[in-house]
Amino acid sequence: MTPPQARWETTDRWHRIFPGKREQVREARRFIRAHLPHHPDAELIASELVTNAVEHTRTGEPGGVFSALIRRRPDGTAYLEIEDQGGPAAFGLPTPDREGGWGLYLVAALTTAWGVKGDAAGRTVWAELPPPAP
Repeated sequence: MTPPQARWETTDRWHRIFPGKREQVREARRFIRAHLPHHPDAELIASELVTNAVEHTRTGEPGGVFSALIRRRPDGTAYLEIEDQGGPAAFGLPTPDREGGWGLYLVAALTTAWGVKGDAAGRTVWAELPPPAP
């Protein structure tokens, strides 16, 4: 699916670059929570996407980085991107005997749309969140 970026041009926008270290997953969650306080699922979604970037791409190698971009429209709809430094494709369907690999199902269940753009040189995983419940 193509990211819905065109609909996100006139929004609140925040961007931050993080070192590609495991402990930065917590910092990314704090960043997301600070800017999307009415979206409790955003923190969980970001945690999953950042963990994938750190564990499955060159982002987790020495000197690696990832970035987080948040956009929020006046109606409360939110858009999140996590950009990594690429590597071999690591997307696959989970199997019952595999402990990991279920996180993207969680992302799909908590978002109105999500997808991946890029290639082995760098990927961006994006997610669109519905407006928060009143």
